[in-house]
Amino acid sequence: MSKILFILLTLFLFSCDSEPDINNPKHWSYEIHYKIESTDSIKPIGRIEFSRTKSIKDKLREETYNENWYPSMVFDIYNISDLKYCKEISRKLKMFSSCLDSHLGGDLIINNNYIFYNNSGCLNCTESENEIDYCRPVTNKILSELNLTQNSTLKDIDSEIGMKLKRNE
Repeated sequence: MSKILFILLTLFLFSCDSEPDINNPKHWSYEIHYKIESTDSIKPIGRIEFSRTKSIKDKLREETYNENWYPSMVFDIYNISDLKYCKEISRKLKMFSSCLDSHLGGDLIINNNYIFYNNSGCLNCTESENEIDYCRPVTNKILSELNLTQNSTLKDIDSEIGMKLKRNE
């Protein structure tokens, strides 16, 4: 009997999570921009901003800024023909950023003919006490699972993401 109780208690403890739906897309929204200002010779064709709609408890941020915390992440969208350029700017961003580990941006996600590049040197994704990254599990899953084809457009990307997340208006 004590063995069964021990096993049940162990299973219960491992299944407990303070926020079981931490990576649930229902707590996220997005906004897509079709025109981007850029002084670079190779320009993004669009930008997508992901933001969490349900705040996350972060004691340090609450004490410092006296406000709720909403993680967010932005990706510039490039054509696959710009892959060499994107890899280079990602490498430079990571090399010169003062942020480290999960706070560091420069992410590249490739899906068919598109590159999603996060150009933030420091991200607003990681909770200050437990170092949990609240952005990447959701954004990586959404962007990598887009059903894009050779002929997909930005509007197709917008429609695909719109089936998974609420769009900011």
